Amino acid sequence: MLIGEPGRTAYDISFPFFGFPIRVHPAFFIMPLIICSSWLQAVPDPGVLMVVATVVFFISILFHELGHSLAFKFYGISSYIVLYWMGGVAVPSGSGFGSKRALTSNGQIIVSLAGPFVNFLLGGLLIGIIYLMGGSVIYAPQGLLPMFEPNLAETTLAGNRAAFYFFHFGIFANVVWGIFNLIPVYPLDGGQAARQVFLQFDSHSGLKNSLILSMGIAILLAVVGLQGQGMFMTVFFGFMAYSNFQMLQHGGRIGRGW
Repeated sequence: MLIGEPGRTAYDISFPFFGFPIRVHPAFFIMPLIICSSWLQAVPDPGVLMVVATVVFFISILFHELGHSLAFKFYGISSYIVLYWMGGVAVPSGSGFGSKRALTSNGQIIVSLAGPFVNFLLGGLLIGIIYLMGGSVIYAPQGLLPMFEPNLAETTLAGNRAAFYFFHFGIFANVVWGIFNLIPVYPLDGGQAARQVFLQFDSHSGLKNSLILSMGIAILLAVVGLQGQGMFMTVFFGFMAYSNFQMLQHGGRIGRGW
């Protein structure tokens, strides 16, 4: 979902996954620290929280990008995945993306939505496991955030802090982030899909108009973040707003990652 692929470093972690090359930029591990910063002073086991959160975010984002890559593969396009501090990006590679097999507008929408779809599947699996164990999930919104809290009190995992963190961050990363990923802010998946819808209706000004909409919504959400939604939300959407402004300044030129 990033605007551009981060540069390579000597500390990158590389490995194959389901046949796709994966590269993990070292800055990826900054993200869990930023997201969990408000928790660290409030819990008795911040070390456990950070380890569990990092593992959950890593798995969730990796599978999100895998969804994009599998959609690319469906259209005969190879790709690779990079995880970075703002999330991840699935980048089409090889000759397929620029050839006759390049994605149509509807194909790009499908590729864009494939990532959140995989996250919703994972989130549904976690929620299903909670209910199978005899627990429940409580809807506890925090302002604009549609938060869900696992209730493990009636399960064999009652009192297990690591299990609570696992389900809490698992639902957050796959359900809450999945919903947020559908917001029409580029380069979120909703922004990628919205861009194609704009272009279908107006091939001349569609890209510019989609970026204007994207920037406006990003600014609004960054301001909302300042009102108590969390510093990560402010930094995240502030960065998106600035990036969209830069793209508008350069004639709407965009990256090619999902």
